[in-house]
Amino acid sequence: MPEQLSLKERILSGPILYGPSLLSMSPAVVEVAALAGCDFVWIEVEHSGIDMMQIENMCRAAELRGILSLTRVPDGSRPSVLRNLEAGAKIILTPQIHTAQQAAAVAEFGKFPPIGKRGFNTGSRGLGYGTLASTAEEVFAIANRETIIMVQIESVEALENLDAIAAIEGIDGLFFGPGDTSADMGIPAQWDNEDLVAAGERVIQAARANSKISSSTCPTPEMTKRWQQAGVNILISGGDVGTLRTGFADKIAELKAL
Repeated sequence: MPEQLSLKERILSGPILYGPSLLSMSPAVVEVAALAGCDFVWIEVEHSGIDMMQIENMCRAAELRGILSLTRVPDGSRPSVLRNLEAGAKIILTPQIHTAQQAAAVAEFGKFPPIGKRGFNTGSRGLGYGTLASTAEEVFAIANRETIIMVQIESVEALENLDAIAAIEGIDGLFFGPGDTSADMGIPAQWDNEDLVAAGERVIQAARANSKISSSTCPTPEMTKRWQQAGVNILISGGDVGTLRTGFADKIAELKAL
């Protein structure tokens, strides 16, 4: 029987994954996203007031509906990375990683030995409440294989250190953050700026050269097309709050026009 592909290998060998960013903290919205055909949901922890129980329930909803859960944690600290993995997140995205040393620390927190030094636990929700395997070594191997640790490249400094960051063992993917990168480059939200677009393409290329997953957001159709042509693996498009806002506004305008 052939060896099962890891989650990372499945993402790298499959079609582009698409999903929205969620700020509403609602498991119901996770289910709706899955039923609408999304491949994953981005659970926004960095820019929201969400708590761990809400994160756990959103991860649970994603699993029950057969899609991936991606949490953008607040920072690269050990508690941020570890607690989201224990809650059941399949993909961890760590913001504001500027150096290889910072990336190595994230890998250490997120991967079990022999790759990293993730805190010993075999019974959390993310590890099947103790049913994942019969030995700690097997649990470690499955967890390392079936969870993704990604870091955000979103500064000029990170771009300067891109090759070193991309080479870190235990980092499974690179995410290009056009928003923060554009601000750091002095061209905030200038999505059509060629230097910004080229920077994103560099991140995608560095990920591919190191057999890692690449990801980004979709500020404009033109930028999205460039990411697709460059070979991106995961794209975050739209969000629950923005979709609700525009949907409500359109409906109210429609009613008032009757």
